[in-house]
Amino acid sequence: MTADQIKAMEGPLIALANSAGGDLRKLLYAFFSFLHRRTDFYLVPNDVDLKEGKVRMGFPEGEAEKLLLAAFRQFPLRRMPRQQQQQSKQQPTTQPKKAEPKTESAPSPKEQQSTTPASSKDVEKDAKNTTTEDEKKPEKKEPEETVRYTEEGLQVPVGNGGSTKRYKWTQTLEECTVLIGLPEGTRAKDLDVSMKVSSIHVKTKVKSGEATVFVEGPLAQKVQPDECTWSLEGGVMLMVLHKMKKTFWDTIIDGDDKIDTSLVDSRRHISDYDEATQGQLRRIMFDQKQQEKGLPTSDDITGTKTIPSMPPGVEYIDQKKMDEVQNKK
Repeated sequence: MTADQIKAMEGPLIALANSAGGDLRKLLYAFFSFLHRRTDFYLVPNDVDLKEGKVRMGFPEGEAEKLLLAAFRQFPLRRMPRQQQQQSKQQPTTQPKKAEPKTESAPSPKEQQSTTPASSKDVEKDAKNTTTEDEKKPEKKEPEETVRYTEEGLQVPVGNGGSTKRYKWTQTLEECTVLIGLPEGTRAKDLDVSMKVSSIHVKTKVKSGEATVFVEGPLAQKVQPDECTWSLEGGVMLMVLHKMKKTFWDTIIDGDDKIDTSLVDSRRHISDYDEATQGQLRRIMFDQKQQEKGLPTSDDITGTKTIPSMPPGVEYIDQKKMDEVQNKK
């Protein structure tokens, strides 16, 4: 999207934020409720229709979440300075002598509410105008690198993945998601992307001269090229690598920084299993809750009785029983 398009949408978004009382949770709830009721964002196509190519609406299961994650990661986190520093910066702007030229009359409560955004901007401008060399020093000390390391020199996993100078990545047991930053204005047709079984590369297409290489090298593990995908969203490439073997990787490309796989969260969400397994797990959890409350289980509700392990009159013969019979002889 262009800057003009984003600016055109800011007006309605500001109105929505005000109607939500500034509570982002309410705003997000209303937005996703709209997507659920008025769009196909939450629709999951039938597996048979997907294979036959008949799908015209909805997203395959898991793709909508990836779209959200890609949109969220297009913008960097904005780290706040320490509260004490922030207060010290605002103190010069709250002195009566400096505030007198700007304050003509005491505003009413309604005027204070309506002008809150403007007054906060004025405070920021005044703080910038009165910035000294001492105030600039804390900004330089703010860490840009948030990667943490173990005593062995391995990265502490974030999202079960890690970070390098060229890309950031996360992973599940089945796939790796790689985020590669590209220059502003880069188009998909300008890129030469290759995803093979044991290697990947992302670079620019050039007719003459040298290509700009963003990522290139052998993969830490093998992938399924036919299942791998990539997309371009706002100057960030989202590459999804489907693993050949279900295991947690310690890096994406051999030679890059590794993570400590012993710290990876290996728990699986129930949605990661097939439908039959999901049904069994949900039934087990339901029965456990019912038993804790002293209520009937799923078998009691449906009238199903547990089948006995052996028919009446039939004795199970194990090795111990065989030995007893042999000793009697």
